[in-house]
Amino acid sequence: MVLLLAALALVLSACTSSGGTPHSTATKTVTDSPSSSSKSTPTSSAPAKPSTIVHVSSLLSDGSTYGVGMPIVLYFKPVPKSVKAFEQAVKVTVNGQPANGAWYWEQPLASEVSQHMVEAHYRLQNYWPAHSKIHVSIPIGGVSAGPGMAYAGALNSLTFNIGAAHVSYVNAVTKRMQVTSDGKTVRDMEVSLGTAQNPTYNGIKVVMQKGEDVPGTNRLRPNGQVLMSATDGSYRNAPVDWSVRITQSGEYVHAAPWNGEIGQANLSHGCTNLHTADGEWFYKFSQIGDVVKYSGTNGTLMLPDDGFGDWNLTWGAWQQGGMFGPA
Repeated sequence: MVLLLAALALVLSACTSSGGTPHSTATKTVTDSPSSSSKSTPTSSAPAKPSTIVHVSSLLSDGSTYGVGMPIVLYFKPVPKSVKAFEQAVKVTVNGQPANGAWYWEQPLASEVSQHMVEAHYRLQNYWPAHSKIHVSIPIGGVSAGPGMAYAGALNSLTFNIGAAHVSYVNAVTKRMQVTSDGKTVRDMEVSLGTAQNPTYNGIKVVMQKGEDVPGTNRLRPNGQVLMSATDGSYRNAPVDWSVRITQSGEYVHAAPWNGEIGQANLSHGCTNLHTADGEWFYKFSQIGDVVKYSGTNGTLMLPDDGFGDWNLTWGAWQQGGMFGPA
């Protein structure tokens, strides 16, 4: 459902960043090799050594805290021929108890790497419990990834935390955004969404990124700024403060001091426009993985692979497993 945020080209449907890399969602980079347990002294009856190693990495970082909507996201390169053994080996727990979630597999949106990699997302039927600890045991070194393939073993576990349950509700008809934390409303704000020609997607979105880095650095632009361009060419590389990304195709929640009809009319290119004070507050409040739910727009339902669109699939559809089917 999600690209490698720092590297993949965007498919633009609304506002879009022209540069920079995700800052708040770090990729866990590992040097992969089969585990030592997968090596044995060759004998006449020993199975053939796999000719291809599937390297596995994680979008999430050990010890980090995410919102209740954040899926576990793992990247696989090259594409395995089978994921059955992987799913049988990997165990996910919530506060030490079995999570009872499911994996969903797919290739990223169109990019130069999509033919050679695949990503797997894991979620529960409902959001993660707030203020919980998630542990992922990944004992896959040497495990079969299909004929002639085996998984590398460098990434063998992942532990992260879930923070407060931040869930926001955006209504295109009332042009308001209600923000809740652990079930209590903490702010009610006016919004302006996409026009009929550039509609905002409906559905459940998840915070992917806050601001962006200055290209070639690990330093964020000031004031949560992102350089954006409109698909209709009306602006290019415009600096937009307090920008919180919620789709890979280019929707953000951001401050829009130029929009004089926030709360009165939907005039954006698909993004969620806020008054500057509200935009700054939302940026500072948000966690990667927070949920933002949209209703009443002129747009279609957000696609599952447009960022973290996982929650726009029913639980039954999710359990079908995506491109590999049920394990």
